[in-house]
Amino acid sequence: MSTSPQIVDSTNKLFKQRYEKECLRVNGFMKWLMIAQWFTGVVFATYFSPLTWIGNHFELHVHVWASILIGGSLSGFAILWLRIYPTAPHSRHVVAITQMLWSALLIHLSGGRIETHFHVFASLAILSIYRDWTILITATAVVAVDHFVRGVFYPL
Repeated sequence: MSTSPQIVDSTNKLFKQRYEKECLRVNGFMKWLMIAQWFTGVVFATYFSPLTWIGNHFELHVHVWASILIGGSLSGFAILWLRIYPTAPHSRHVVAITQMLWSALLIHLSGGRIETHFHVFASLAILSIYRDWTILITATAVVAVDHFVRGVFYPL
């Protein structure tokens, strides 16, 4: 039994409309997640390493500045990208890259604690809400490159 081309076209159109609607809903969630991660990163850095002491002089630790500036840049870029290109497929890949870079930043802020490595797995689970396997490939590639670059240039 063969289906008519009109049925196939209307089915594909309905699927695309539904998928774009779902992606917009997930994008809204990801915007809030980016804000929450930024806030959490700043609190995390402030709690674990708020000040550095050099003799009688003390100042904010570089981790606090990194969480504010790098974390704000990551979250701000992803949120801006989702606002400019809300339904574009590449927006989801930008979110995946940003989410994995957040994992790398939180791992760095914690000094490589094993518990923060689970942020990678949680991020992959959250990104799976998009229901697109290519996004998981992008996220996994970012983690692999991050591990390679850190292993070569910044081994701890």
